[in-house]
Amino acid sequence: MGTETKMEYEVIDGTHDLLINKTLAADMQTNLEKIGGITYTPDEIVFAQKLQSTFLGKIPSLDSAAIVTPLHTDKSQGSTDVGDVSYIVPTVGLSTATWVPGTAAHSWQAVACGGKDMGTRGMIAAAKTLAFTAIDLYLNPALIKKATDEFNTLKGDYKYKPLLGDRKPALNYRD
Repeated sequence: MGTETKMEYEVIDGTHDLLINKTLAADMQTNLEKIGGITYTPDEIVFAQKLQSTFLGKIPSLDSAAIVTPLHTDKSQGSTDVGDVSYIVPTVGLSTATWVPGTAAHSWQAVACGGKDMGTRGMIAAAKTLAFTAIDLYLNPALIKKATDEFNTLKGDYKYKPLLGDRKPALNYRD
């Protein structure tokens, strides 16, 4: 205002927050508790301890990979386009131990865990949990109805749009 500078802008994209479906989350938690956490072999413990020696701050116990924590439905601290999906259909997700406890995402330590049996076991635990949850949904139409009712209540009359506003995607954004 002081320099009489004017600025124009246009919002051409956006991402939505994650609608947490507690009905689906509770069912998935039950299945994750059936599957359980990840335990390490003696060789994996040696590897994990070496990796943890490079961490900063408080280092969690290696035994924490075996613990399935209680259900929490707080908003995620990361970013994800799954938030957009969660405004179209009831959505749920989970996390399992595929890295050494305390590993920061997008770090070289996370990369070092890639391809290790410990990560594969964490992935298999997640896959089994997803499969059991899918079976529950297939066998229990009332669960689908409850999750859908919750979704409709959360979403209300909001109409999802993949882009904010009513414009076509900016396909020539590099011009």
